[in-house]
Amino acid sequence: MEKKKYVQRLRFAVILVLILSFIGGCLGKKEVLEPLEPLQPSKIKLVYQDEEAFYHDYGKYFSMKYPQIEVEVIPEVQVLKNLGKMIRADEYEAEVKKLLEKADVDVYMLDSGMFEQFAADGKLYDIGEVIGQDGYNVEEFMPGLIDSIKNLGNGKLYGLTPQVSVRALYYNTKLFKENQIDPPTNKMTWQEVLHLASRFTNVKQGNDPVHGMYYSYGDAGTVMFDIADSSGLKLFDPKGKKVLINSDSWKKAIKLATDAVRSEAVYFAPEEQIYPSENDFYNGQAAMTIGTTPITGFVRNNDVPVDWEVVTFPIEPGYESIGVSLYSLFAVSANSPNKRAAWEFVKFTSGPEMAHARSRTMSGAMPSRTGYLKEFKGKSMEAFYMLNVKNRDSIGGNVSESEFYRLFNKTLEGELQAVIDNKKSVDEAAAALEIKGQEILSKLQEESKKKAIGSSKEAHK
Repeated sequence: MEKKKYVQRLRFAVILVLILSFIGGCLGKKEVLEPLEPLQPSKIKLVYQDEEAFYHDYGKYFSMKYPQIEVEVIPEVQVLKNLGKMIRADEYEAEVKKLLEKADVDVYMLDSGMFEQFAADGKLYDIGEVIGQDGYNVEEFMPGLIDSIKNLGNGKLYGLTPQVSVRALYYNTKLFKENQIDPPTNKMTWQEVLHLASRFTNVKQGNDPVHGMYYSYGDAGTVMFDIADSSGLKLFDPKGKKVLINSDSWKKAIKLATDAVRSEAVYFAPEEQIYPSENDFYNGQAAMTIGTTPITGFVRNNDVPVDWEVVTFPIEPGYESIGVSLYSLFAVSANSPNKRAAWEFVKFTSGPEMAHARSRTMSGAMPSRTGYLKEFKGKSMEAFYMLNVKNRDSIGGNVSESEFYRLFNKTLEGELQAVIDNKKSVDEAAAALEIKGQEILSKLQEESKKKAIGSSKEAHK
């Protein structure tokens, strides 16, 4: 009898310990961010183009769902006033960075380059855990996009983007049909696309030649970088300190590009041809062109007679990925005293409601979530979401990418033209480009170090 009572007491004690442990665990579990109080007013600050643009793009939607959160907009346009009329891209970037650092914002809106810098400098808040806490759906984003953003943060997720700029291959259905040439299809290689382009070399529309592949800007280097993008080629080593263009894969890209330009399979618009009405694809004088979202080009004008279709950007077999441009990565400041309200804004701008709104307005970029923009003017938009997003090629040492390419492209244009004119071999051009590219990169990295030392000394005065 005593033994039976002992066993019962022991069972009761074990159950009590388990219950207390469970309650203690529940009570002790702290939320990553405390939930937003529905009636508690709060305020966040961010830098945006100007207040009117912010209200049009996000503010009117956000205020309807979160009337208790006030958003103070610090206009980015003041940077232009500070710099004057003639500015370089790297100067503008530097001024914007200064504005962001001084403004003490709660939410950052950054391009991929500045996002990477700010993440490395510890300025951004890791949203990985709060995404789990809130059960926020990140499965709908374009394939590979979240991993690409994590790559910018050295493996951590510091932000989200509501929109992406994706390129695809447009073609004129009428020209292909009239000339009995099979049109391009999804996931073609650059060799296949450029071969198609070459079949239009002797085709005319009236007295004017038809261009197989039309570029509204650029030169042979533009084609080379497009081919490299499809092939997953990196111009820099993983640390962003060495230029790696003197390789077999890069030489293949150089040869493909220069051969296509030499044979006139690819045509570039003259520099003075700046108006959309002068674009040869819009006017039915080109069979194919590379473009982004249709709203930004030829289909915006309902009077344009081009009957078009769109397929994926050309790929390399076994590497079905594409680089996308990220101009509006939203992130919570690591120093924000209003992290929950700031996170609600970031969460909302990249959420399903904004994706739905963006798919209806089509303001020039694609929603980053799939399934919301299935067609436009009766045309399927599947091609824009079919490829995986690839990781971005990065330069190390806080070097401005725009400044590197501004200097490098001058050399690139000359070397590729020499190959086109048969004055240099591909091997000779690739070797020269790697040497000159390394000189430019090393110089810029050294200048960046000196600036950093100077800034550090100023800060400690």
